[in-house]
Amino acid sequence: MNEATPQAHSALPEHPVRALPRVRRKAASTGTARDLRAAIYVRLSRETDESTSPERQLADCRAYCKRNGWEVVMVEEDIDVSGFSGGLDRKGLKRIMDRFAEIDVVVFFKIDRLSRSLVDFAEIMKQSKEQGVALASATEPLDLTNPVSEAMAKVIAIFAELEAVTIGLRVASAHEHLRREGRWTGGRVPYGYRSVPNPNGSGRVLEINPDEVEILREIASRVLAKESLIAIARDLTDRRVPSPGHPSRSTGTGKRPSRGKSDGWYSTTTRSVLSSPHLLGHIIEDGEVIKGTDGLPFVGRPPVMGLDTWQAVQDELARRKLPDDRRRAGTTLLRGIIVCAVCVNRMYAYVSGGRIRYRCIGALKKRQRAGAIPCVGPSIAAKAVEDHVIERFQKEFGGIEIVEERTYAGEDYRAEIRQAEEALSELERDRYERGVFSGQDGATRFAKLYSEMEGRLANLRDMQANAKPGGVEHVHTGQTFGEVWARSGVEGKRDLLLSAGAFVEVAPAATSGKTVDPRRFSVWFGEEGRLRRAASRGDDAELTAVLEDITAEMADSDI
Repeated sequence: MNEATPQAHSALPEHPVRALPRVRRKAASTGTARDLRAAIYVRLSRETDESTSPERQLADCRAYCKRNGWEVVMVEEDIDVSGFSGGLDRKGLKRIMDRFAEIDVVVFFKIDRLSRSLVDFAEIMKQSKEQGVALASATEPLDLTNPVSEAMAKVIAIFAELEAVTIGLRVASAHEHLRREGRWTGGRVPYGYRSVPNPNGSGRVLEINPDEVEILREIASRVLAKESLIAIARDLTDRRVPSPGHPSRSTGTGKRPSRGKSDGWYSTTTRSVLSSPHLLGHIIEDGEVIKGTDGLPFVGRPPVMGLDTWQAVQDELARRKLPDDRRRAGTTLLRGIIVCAVCVNRMYAYVSGGRIRYRCIGALKKRQRAGAIPCVGPSIAAKAVEDHVIERFQKEFGGIEIVEERTYAGEDYRAEIRQAEEALSELERDRYERGVFSGQDGATRFAKLYSEMEGRLANLRDMQANAKPGGVEHVHTGQTFGEVWARSGVEGKRDLLLSAGAFVEVAPAATSGKTVDPRRFSVWFGEEGRLRRAASRGDDAELTAVLEDITAEMADSDI
């Protein structure tokens, strides 16, 4: 508060002396000088400690000024402001420093109230000295206008800074301990959970939020069905489904709402929610997943999504980041599906007369590189060929259930096994070569550590022996191609065509005219379409992979 507030004004002299500009002089020793104009500074990180409450600090500082015969002309405070991380960018402190010309001394309760950083404290001392303003602690017997006391004050500031760091470490350690016990330490609650009182003791824990879990399952299912994130986010927003940042969601304290930038969904919001390891019940600290003594992620709460589903979603999201599969704004339905029958090059969309057409740029490529296959660059109206492809797709696939092919990574603990073996070797060297475990209890401590490491190594070897191998599984979605098509945007519909093996070849027009001859284009689906698409790209590896997939599917169908 400044002197204009009722509280500060009531404590000032009845007839305050007006501050006048003065010629700068060297600051007087605060131990002997009287009739100085004093500014009181009060700071508190959190208003919970009665021993250093703002009222207590202000009362002691006023009493100190009264004993020294100083006139209080200014009172400023910074409440709930850190003296360590805030630097000099504190509103109350800045107001005092901006008015150094009107005061003679700055009074504070203790040095750590002024700053907990040695660098910041030294800068305050430097600027005050340049302006001829003294610094005075109301509770510490230091005269900061002589070199010895300045040095002592800097030592105190060093310990204040060390104390702040120590407090931070204690808080971080306490939070980690609580997390490992399954307790919630506060902050924004991960989507899919809600904060509730701990049924087994003090504090709070997270439990599954059934409403949000249903939304998560819906989102995951739609993503695995190749629906775009934009379409999903738009639908959730239109349905007024509360987003992760919605004010109605708790932060975990049960008292305050979270501060989301909006109550709407965005593609980035959807991707972030689906990518969070929180869904697996993992505990995250400083952006990293906490691991247990066995080297595996520590599961501190019930997962809201199965590992297989979560991994399948991550694979799908990663696929969409690839250049060939990345969603592009304004993409056309047959991009990457339609090719020229003459030169087998991809056809691209362009606008002519306000209408979209597909055309081959083979003629351009012929001019760019010698020896290219002659091509006249045929073009075709987009609507005509797209309508035909859609009709064929709906007829052949509309009523068929979508069966997702999910590839999952196998479990592999060999890296952790190597680390455990190296740790055992290092422990043996510590014991027998470096003499680390000396003394009466050295052998006991060594045996305990060695036994724990051996147990961990044995556990990892058992896990490796029973590790789940990688592979591919087919999952029934319960949704037909037609149902997903009806609610998908252009990007999603294109993905459905690709998954159905759609491939289109367009031949040059035999005669000119506005009507499109359907004999100009050929449409394939399924195995034939996938093989033709792979062959058109000239990628032997892709063609081999398609052939292997078809062979595997045929083998499965024979079983």
